[in-house]
Amino acid sequence: MGTGHRRFEFHATFSGLDEGLDILHDSVDRLRRATGRGPDDRALMLFETALGEIGSNVLTHGKPAGTERPVEYTLRLDGHGVVASLTDSGPRVHEHLSREMPGHEHEDGRGLAMARSLLDELGYERDGEVNRWKLVKRL
Repeated sequence: MGTGHRRFEFHATFSGLDEGLDILHDSVDRLRRATGRGPDDRALMLFETALGEIGSNVLTHGKPAGTERPVEYTLRLDGHGVVASLTDSGPRVHEHLSREMPGHEHEDGRGLAMARSLLDELGYERDGEVNRWKLVKRL
């Protein structure tokens, strides 16, 4: 089913890890229902996995110590794909696009490399004091 004929947009703000991950997964479920895609839709499963990885990183590292500034999140259909954006006020992220998958002996550092491999586009920019993430997956 083509997604270009349907409109879908979801916005949320959140601060906590559990709350944020629940909202991210719920938004993908809403998108799935709005577009008539089943739970076994491979493109959405890959997108949701990448979104969970990036969202977890943002919620874990995206707030300066002692602040309660929320993460801003948007999920929308764009042409024949899905686009998510996450904005946080954490420290600048370095070398995210070139970071390789760590060896099997390392437990940390896999999320960005995995998300990059699952998405059609993973964008990041530092805009003043905020990080802006963009995740794109063709459906």
